[in-house]
Amino acid sequence: YILEKIFFISFKHKAKHKLQSMKDLKIIAITASFGKTSIKNYMFQVLDKKFNVYKTPRSVNTLAGIVLDVNRDLPTNTQIYIAEAGARERGDIEDITLFLEPHYPVIGSVGEQHIEYFKTLDNIIHTKMEILKTPRMVKGFVHDTVPILKYDTIEQFPKNLNITMSNLDGIWFDLEINGKQEHFNAPLLGSFNAINLSAVILVALELGMSIEEIKIALTKIVPVEHRLQLIKAGGKVIVDDSFNGNLEGMLEAVNICSTYEGRKVIITPGLVESTDEANIQLAKAIEKNFDFVIITGSLNAKILSDNINTDKI
Repeated sequence: YILEKIFFISFKHKAKHKLQSMKDLKIIAITASFGKTSIKNYMFQVLDKKFNVYKTPRSVNTLAGIVLDVNRDLPTNTQIYIAEAGARERGDIEDITLFLEPHYPVIGSVGEQHIEYFKTLDNIIHTKMEILKTPRMVKGFVHDTVPILKYDTIEQFPKNLNITMSNLDGIWFDLEINGKQEHFNAPLLGSFNAINLSAVILVALELGMSIEEIKIALTKIVPVEHRLQLIKAGGKVIVDDSFNGNLEGMLEAVNICSTYEGRKVIITPGLVESTDEANIQLAKAIEKNFDFVIITGSLNAKILSDNINTDKI
């Protein structure tokens, strides 16, 4: 264990030196209770249209994972590095923040995800806010679920968001930019993705992209695998949301599927890292909108079964 600690300190020092040697590198760090991987992937796709961008792979969001990524895979000609920061306890995000020293910290939607680790929502909020401790902040972007004081260097989002349409074809929404309502659309499922994209839009504007460049980039955006990913195969319409683990997102998936004309089947373990109340709410939505339910795993089997018609299970 001691040897591992010594080696890690050495690897971390090497990665820090590499970051410091890349003089023109701008770093974006993203945290949230849910949606941070989606925000990261959407932000990469938009910024990549104008800059040389690199992002942490898959769902890498720990200090050890980021250190490895910087040492092994971060290209030295990168202009913008996008990383996500996860946490299992207080101080985890602060450690990542003080290592990366991001110029543009982003806090997405905050809720009761991982409540078993943090015990209270207040603890979760304060842990996410650790990302604002970066000493190199140019501008921070914070979702309006986070109660934060007004600072010139921090902008809250979304502002006057109006979702005009959300269905199996994508989302259309209006967002206030510099006091003017701008219209955007993207081939993504889920109205909550308009919130994720509002953070992407604000960061892209801050980094010098024009409104028109952003609008064009959004129309070509590709969904993240297993997060409300639309698949058409064998005459079936499949909405793969298997990586989703929050109530808001799962209710949105249920709502989108309810618009489909035909038999609707859901395969789910329920919410694995959440409360009984959230699973009851999900079960009632499933009962209302689906014809057939396959419950996987034993964790939430009873609570789901108690709130869904037995004939459907």
